[in-house]
Order: sequence, then structure tokens, then C-alpha cells
Amino acid sequence: MKQLFLLFLIFPLFGNNPKLYVNNTQELIDAFQKAKPGTVILLNDGTYDGKLVFDNKSGTRNNPITIKAASRGKAEVHTLFEITGDFIHIEGLTFVENGSLELLGKKIRVSHCKWDDSKSKKWLRVLLGSSLIEIAHNTFQNKNFNSKYSKGCQLLQIVVANKNERHHIHHNLFKNILEGNGNGFETIQLITDKNPFNPPPGSSNSVIEDNYFERANGEAEIISIKSNGNTIRKNIFKNCKGSLVLRHGDDNTVTRNFFFGTEESKSGGIRIQGSGHLISNNYFQDLGAFGMGMMDGTPDELYIRVSDVQVLHNTFVNCDDTFQIGINHSKYPNGSTPMNCIVEGNIFFFETENPDDTVIHFVQDDLPVGWSWKNNLSFGRSSPEISGIDPLNPHFTFSENGLWIPSQNTPYTYSSNSYKSSSVEIDVFGKKRKKKKTLGAIQFSTSKHKEIPVEESFGADRDGSKKRLY
Repeated sequence: MKQLFLLFLIFPLFGNNPKLYVNNTQELIDAFQKAKPGTVILLNDGTYDGKLVFDNKSGTRNNPITIKAASRGKAEVHTLFEITGDFIHIEGLTFVENGSLELLGKKIRVSHCKWDDSKSKKWLRVLLGSSLIEIAHNTFQNKNFNSKYSKGCQLLQIVVANKNERHHIHHNLFKNILEGNGNGFETIQLITDKNPFNPPPGSSNSVIEDNYFERANGEAEIISIKSNGNTIRKNIFKNCKGSLVLRHGDDNTVTRNFFFGTEESKSGGIRIQGSGHLISNNYFQDLGAFGMGMMDGTPDELYIRVSDVQVLHNTFVNCDDTFQIGINHSKYPNGSTPMNCIVEGNIFFFETENPDDTVIHFVQDDLPVGWSWKNNLSFGRSSPEISGIDPLNPHFTFSENGLWIPSQNTPYTYSSNSYKSSSVEIDVFGKKRKKKKTLGAIQFSTSKHKEIPVEESFGADRDGSKKRLY
């Protein structure tokens, strides 16, 4: 009995975090000033406006400070909400009117929040000096005021110094982003401080994964990567007027993403500048603008010359201008052509044949320098006479989940010595490849392929775990 009594004394020290309920802006400010590690501040239904600046408060790894809607989605933020501190969680808030969020610190988590038709230029900013910021299971939709501004309207902007920031952006829904007036309307911008055209050595090591983009039409760059050493994987792009762009920086990995453009004539895949990137196991279908594009370099380094990029085991289906090499900037009609790239194991496929068109377009007839082409297939369009591109039928079948998938007759290859085989050990669905690696993004299997996650699997209304969706 004595031992049981002692347990009752001990457990409250570890289990009962204080909860503070607030009803308005001033009560919220007062509660934050009183907060200690483990405090949970619950915002009752209503509007929170005025000056929302919270700084110099931090939780701990095991006891973060939490700012949370008492009823998810019913606490509305109508203004800029600034948070400075470490180990802080923000959950279930709705940002409308002029609502936006700005973060500076480490181990801050933003989850199950919703931005809907806010008039703010930037909806969420992660400031320089932050690290280990997690943005998960949020909804960003109806950014309708892009047409009212001239620039500087990135929806989610993350500023880094390429010093191992390790931010993690996952399981978010980005939907109905209105086209803006030129540059500066990216849906996600991961940018090095001061935006150097060629960022200095170092890696951000941030990950953007398991997100869903539908009609994210802010500008030509849906995701704009302007930093080094990041991973963009397992995202789904559907009917977006733009592409995923490696704009500035080196050594980024883009893998296991799906791009669909059936209902958008200006839909694109991946556009590349810089060096050392890995593009593997991506699936592109019905894109109207291009599947993949590489820029020429410019003398002023506005566009860094593409070099040492690996393009491995991707599948392109019915994509106009499937692979453009040497895209020129308007000021420099003859820039430096991409060099020393490896293109292996890819399939370029068109459902209907048209030999008068080509699957690979060398812009300005600039041939790339020092490239290696191996085990690629092109079917339905003509291809340049390059050893390593074979005009063979991949023998695809059209699956129930809307994909062109390999059959037992689809050609395969073995691991190549020209690249790290580990980069293609799994396919776009995460299925482990066998010794015989099917060409393209999908490994042939006699079992049923996984379904592609639908929109309802993402965003603030989804109580998902951190498990991978595919």
C-alpha cells in the first residue's frame, strides 16, 4: 500500500502537463508568457487578431510548449503570428483573412493547420538560423490573392545557410494556388540566404516528401530548390501549371515522385541547373510542357552549367518535349551545354506513334558534352542516333490505377558500374528491385501494384501517422 501511495506522488510529475484555455489575443499572449516546458495552451473557438509576437520561450525535447486549437480548425488567426523559440508545437489553427506564420528556432512542429484564402503574400516562413522545423499534415489552399501583388509571394518559404538545417516538410496538401504576375509565386521555395547563384559548399539536408500538389499554379516553379543537398521524394503533382525546379545549388536528390498533367497543357516535370543531382525512379505522365529539361549555363552564372547529373530509371509516358537538353536563357542564345551526365535505364513511351516528332530535343542543336547513355528505351517517337537509346516497345500494360506498368516482356538490366546501384535498389513504389532490374520507374511484379494515394490522404483533416504512404 505504501508503494502504491508513492506511485501516485511520482506520476503527476511526469504525466500532467498544465493546460491553459484562452479566448482572445491578450489571453493568448499572457498564457505564453507564463508557459513552461510541457504547457499546453488551448485556443477556444474564435478570432485571434492584433499583434501576435511570441519569443524567448522554449520547451524541451520531451516537454514542448504546445499552442493548439481546442477544436481543430475553429481557432482563426487573422494576422501575422511570429514564433521564436525551441521545442514548440503549433496544432490545428486556421489562418484566414491576413493570417500567416513566421518561425525562428529549432524543433518547431506545425501540424494539422489550415491556410485558406489568406490575403497575406507569404503564408508560412521559416527564417534563417532555424533547424529541424517540421511542417506536417497541413492544408494550404485557395491562394487567390496572387494576382493582387507583383512579387515576393512564395506560399512556403524556407531560408537556409546549407548548414545541416534538416527541415522536414511532409504529408501536406497544396491545392488551388492561383497564378501570379511573374516570378516570386513559388508554392515552396527552399532558398539559400541572399540567393547566391552558386551556393557555397555545405548541405541543408532538408526533406520534402509525401506531399500532394493539385493546381499549384503560382508560377513556373512549383517547388524551387535554391540550396544544396536536399531530398525531394514521393510527392504527387497533379495538373499543375509548372514544374519542380533545381534552380540554384548542387547535390540534390529527386526520387519516387509522380507527375500527372492530363488536364493542364502547361504541366511540367523536372527542370535542372547545377551539378551532382540524382534524378531516379520518377514517373511522368501526360505532361503538356515537358518531362525533363536541362538549362544551358550562362556567363553571369544566372544559370549554372548542368554537370555530373544522373538520370536513372525514370518512366515518361505521353509527355510532349519529353527530354529537352540545353534550354537557353533569352539573353544567352548559346550558353554552355550540359556535361558529364549519366542517362541509364529510362523509358520514353508514347501510346500512339508519331515518327515525325522526337523524344529528345537538343535545343539549338547543342550536343551535350561527355554524356553516358545506356539501356534506355524510346517508343512512339523518333530518337537521336545515340548508342544507348533503343527504339523498342516496352510492352506496357495499362493498370487499374491509371499507370502504364511493365509486363513480363519489358526489358530489364543489371546493376551498372557507372553509377551507385543503391540509387535504384527500390522502385517508385518502394518495391525492392531484383537482380534483374526492370527499365523505368516501376519494377515488374506478378503481384498487384500499390494504389497511388489520393488527395484525401493529405492535409489538415487527415489524422495520419508518420508512416510512408507508398
